[in-house]
Amino acid sequence: MIISIIIINIIIMKFYGREQELQLMEHLYARAPSFLVVTGRRRIGKTELIKEFCRGKPALYFYVDANKSIEALMEEFGGLMAEALDLPGYIRTDTPETFLEFLFSYDQPLIVVFDEFQRFLKLHPSFISQMQRFWDLSGRDSHLFIIVSGSSVGMIREIFLESDAPLFRRADNILTLRPFGPRECLTILGDLGVQDPADRLDLYLLFGGTIYYYTFIEKYGCTDLETALDRLILNDLAPLRREMSDVMIEEFGREHSTYYEILAAIAEGKRTQKEIADLVRLPATSLPPYFRDLTDLLGIIEYRIPVTGRKGRSKMGRYVFADNFFRFYAHYIYRNMSLYERGRFDLLKARILREWKGFSGQAFEEMARDLLARDLGEDYEEIGSWWNRRGDEIDLLALGPAGSLAVGIKNRDLTLIEAREILTDLEGKIPLVKGLRWPVTTGIAARTIDGAEALVAEGFYVRDLEGLWVRSSPYPEQNR
Repeated sequence: MIISIIIINIIIMKFYGREQELQLMEHLYARAPSFLVVTGRRRIGKTELIKEFCRGKPALYFYVDANKSIEALMEEFGGLMAEALDLPGYIRTDTPETFLEFLFSYDQPLIVVFDEFQRFLKLHPSFISQMQRFWDLSGRDSHLFIIVSGSSVGMIREIFLESDAPLFRRADNILTLRPFGPRECLTILGDLGVQDPADRLDLYLLFGGTIYYYTFIEKYGCTDLETALDRLILNDLAPLRREMSDVMIEEFGREHSTYYEILAAIAEGKRTQKEIADLVRLPATSLPPYFRDLTDLLGIIEYRIPVTGRKGRSKMGRYVFADNFFRFYAHYIYRNMSLYERGRFDLLKARILREWKGFSGQAFEEMARDLLARDLGEDYEEIGSWWNRRGDEIDLLALGPAGSLAVGIKNRDLTLIEAREILTDLEGKIPLVKGLRWPVTTGIAARTIDGAEALVAEGFYVRDLEGLWVRSSPYPEQNR
């Protein structure tokens, strides 16, 4: 018996990573019946992971289209199932009840995928309660491996994690996909033919760890920042020219403009709820639902507090972008939509290239902090950034039982004199941090650092771009 996997993807790229996730899925498949939830923000690769796992296995894929009625969906699902399983015409599966009844009575091993499952909450909530009933009554006697995926982390929590959720404790595992890390993305870019390290870095700073965008880099033969701008963003037929608007409109409909404004405010450097409210001209008290959607629903922004603060008690929290491309789009495209719509791509491109090193500094800082945190995790319990109300900041502060480490991160090539000035400024901020664990080591991370060996010999922690991209330092004294 051959059962089709109904997944359409016109852009083909080698599947990367996710080894642990695939192992978990194989484990659950071998011990079916099983129930798995796959979640994570948009464009992160959920469908590609499921597609890779289903390859060569009996599987059905159902996409929950929010624009269709439950009747239309059931007709579509029933038709797909009848064709894939070669069902006789007298079997009816055109209602949620008959559809689920047939699935749970099917007597052969079968993977059943519901993509964007959380949309049933608004489309037809009783489908979820019916799923609960069938799983409770017949699930453990079935041959199914049910996989539900969804990009709305908040709604997935509402369905599966809260104590009164309809499918609370029904899932065998909840798999949350994270963006690919910098090292993984730089490796992928090398495989795609981007050989120059500076070009690889620029493309990562533009697109971050969202693997979806890398399929376009391959498809359109992009080899550096300029070709990515020309072919993917700044032309009338560019595949990503309406990326942010498409996502906002699909998710939020008529309210999408408010979400636009909030993202644009954050892209302009407004970080606190009050600062953002003042710029978008809305009461600060009206913004929390928007923030929750952008953090829990889409994962585009994050709320952070200083590494020394206590969650739920710190009043120093601020909002930052968790997505490089949306930050870029909000800053350069949304704020210049008149130019963009008039086709003045030459002016926008000139401005982007002129400002790129400064604009990408925040993304570089995030990348460096992520890479350093992975390598410092064995020695330090808490790693993050620090700031105070005066505006003093420390790019990376790591706290451990044996002391602390403070690191300044710069997206540029540094002379030895510049590096010493940055370290001196950093040491001046150390006394401002309350509750710091001593002794404190200071350090610096940058693209390149002239005379770095001398700083290492003096006891400073030093990383350049090469040392960030590989797990060991280029300086023998700091290899661990």
